[in-house]
Amino acid sequence: MSSDIPQYGPASRVVEYATSRPRVLGWLRGAAILDGDWGTSIAYVLGIAFALAGNSSFWHLAAMLILTTLVALNYVTICRLHPNGGGVYSTVYHRSRSFAVIGALLLGADYVITMSLSILDAGHYFGIQDPATAAMIIIFIVGAFNWFGPKHTGGAAIFVSVATLAAILTIIAVSAPEALKNAIIEPPSGNSFDNWEIFVGIILSISGIEAVSNMTGLMKEPTRDSRRAILSVLTKVVVATIFLGLAMYAIPGLDRMEHKEEMVRFLGEFYVGQWFGWVVAVSIGLLLISAGNTALNGLISIQFLMSVDGELPAPLRKLNRHGVPIIPLIIATIVPIVVLVFIHDILTLAQLYAIGVVGAILINVGSTATDKSIVISKPIRLMMALSALVLLFVETSIAVDKPKATIFAGLVLVTGLGARALAQRAKVRVPAPVPVPAAAPPPRRRARRALPTSRFLVAMKDANERLLKFAIEESRHRNAFLFVLRVKEIAVGNLPERIFLESNGAERRIEELCATANVDYQYLQVPSYEVGYTIAEQAATFGVERVIIGAERRNRLENVLKGSVMRSLSGLLPEDVQLVIFGG
Repeated sequence: MSSDIPQYGPASRVVEYATSRPRVLGWLRGAAILDGDWGTSIAYVLGIAFALAGNSSFWHLAAMLILTTLVALNYVTICRLHPNGGGVYSTVYHRSRSFAVIGALLLGADYVITMSLSILDAGHYFGIQDPATAAMIIIFIVGAFNWFGPKHTGGAAIFVSVATLAAILTIIAVSAPEALKNAIIEPPSGNSFDNWEIFVGIILSISGIEAVSNMTGLMKEPTRDSRRAILSVLTKVVVATIFLGLAMYAIPGLDRMEHKEEMVRFLGEFYVGQWFGWVVAVSIGLLLISAGNTALNGLISIQFLMSVDGELPAPLRKLNRHGVPIIPLIIATIVPIVVLVFIHDILTLAQLYAIGVVGAILINVGSTATDKSIVISKPIRLMMALSALVLLFVETSIAVDKPKATIFAGLVLVTGLGARALAQRAKVRVPAPVPVPAAAPPPRRRARRALPTSRFLVAMKDANERLLKFAIEESRHRNAFLFVLRVKEIAVGNLPERIFLESNGAERRIEELCATANVDYQYLQVPSYEVGYTIAEQAATFGVERVIIGAERRNRLENVLKGSVMRSLSGLLPEDVQLVIFGG
């Protein structure tokens, strides 16, 4: 963290700060969030596979699960190698900025279609007559809620994930006797090219795996927690796909196209009862909306991080008062709605989905497999190379055979690379003459005083002179050294280690107030997405006896979405540290 405190000078300037990167995510919450993205593939992949190949789709699903397992094992290694973030953008950036940007843009395309497809399918599961219009409304509502930067969703994600798992296990338990005995599995028909095309069409089961690699920077123990999260969700995906697939093949005379959007709900109604269809609809529908929310936050995050690195225009860094990047949020909300205006079909959206996610995973796995600077065993490197080769064939097939997917990916790449060119052109400017700073006024003569006997910390998000004066007065009366902490909230989960921000010039006013009161102080500014954790972290670092914060002025909606900093902080501070809340 920058401790350079200018005594006099310009009102504002760009300063590099070290960020606070609290590791607050355990493997269970991580698995629930991952299940809300990756695990939702069960909701639509069965129906799509049956629509494309009927009772012979078992073999295509089996091949897809083998590839999914390979990719998942690759990501266990990638997460171990990159504990601060193993997503395609961060892992490839040190080797090739261009490939990292292309991978990030393809991942962005995947996020867009994840929102459109998942929330559209939720509309089908809920039985809404016009699911496309409903999906557009839901996406807009999700985007509106994210204006406040919702964070405390781990508990909800666990609840929805457990409810969905319980519903799926119920269907499996009830259907197993008949499914294992009467499932009709036909051999693949057609030639090898036809079957390869079907396989490519159901590749969706690998989608969402990038979500866990982007979470390693938030996990308490990245290697262990990411491995547990990946393997637990992988087990659910494999077991549920196999047994629900057998239950599907055991239903006589099942029409291939009738339930392609909500096959799991139909299986619940057929085997358990009509009433259970609503249980499945609510649990899976909420999980699909959760997947859309995860994708929206991923799309916001990737735009912001690329802008911070100068790969996208600087305006994408502008934050609202809740720390949410404004333009990335608007883009992440509007683009999926625009997609749904033109495309309402699950099968077409699945094609657009695959080209983005396969391309991003291909770049990530391929780059790791060929990176000689990292130490991995030969069998693991060979497995990664083999996986990358298969993914390359899949991506090529999609690009050749699915023109709509190619056009969509091309539009994303052209738009993104064009924005990158504008950002890089903006950086190449003739530097303006540096203004000569005004002569510094003579330093204030400070009275002699005893060395501080204690340490206080005052924390604030925004300028609050009344709070600051209160903290200074408390420090003066009790002969305390004062740490003035300003937490710059940025509602992007996996922040880079260092970030450039514009200083607001508050340092000079703080110096004036502290000098007038004859109080020793140190000014700190820390960008963070978890305000309470960061305040507690700094309090522990400097060994303070008292933390002073201002009373929160939030409405009920904000408290529901973001939680209370006071509650979070009071739970994190040691018992011997006083928490003082100033209500002025």
